[in-house]
Amino acid sequence: MKNLLLPLICTLLFNTNLFSQWVINKIDNNFDDVYVIAYTEDGQQQYLKLENYNGIVLYLTNTYICSETVIVNLSFFVNGEYKRHKTHAKVSSNHKTVFIEDDISEDTLMLQDFKEASLLKVRINDPLCETEIYEFKMQGSTEAYEAVLKQ
Repeated sequence: MKNLLLPLICTLLFNTNLFSQWVINKIDNNFDDVYVIAYTEDGQQQYLKLENYNGIVLYLTNTYICSETVIVNLSFFVNGEYKRHKTHAKVSSNHKTVFIEDDISEDTLMLQDFKEASLLKVRINDPLCETEIYEFKMQGSTEAYEAVLKQ
């Protein structure tokens, strides 16, 4: 019986992690009001993050970009086809974060694709360094957006 239980438990744990792409957290730093963030959690070093800071900010972090501004191509896989978007993005002063959208809710088509996508490919076109491509599973993106929006 024990031999059957262990593989079953491991399978359930693996599948739960596989389908829970977006993580929603309440942040309480004991100084500011409690706020909500959402981020991707799929085991890779880079991740997407949503925060409500004068709009719902979408950014990719934990990378390195040489330039101060870059062109970002987004390909949302929605109902069997890729929906493409392009944006000019600012890079943080430490060059580790790319601010893809200052307020994703302002672009209703991108927001709809964000919510409906099962997969997102992000291409960062850095004129000083090489082009980087990242891929994220989007399960839970609607819930993540709604949680950050409600705060």
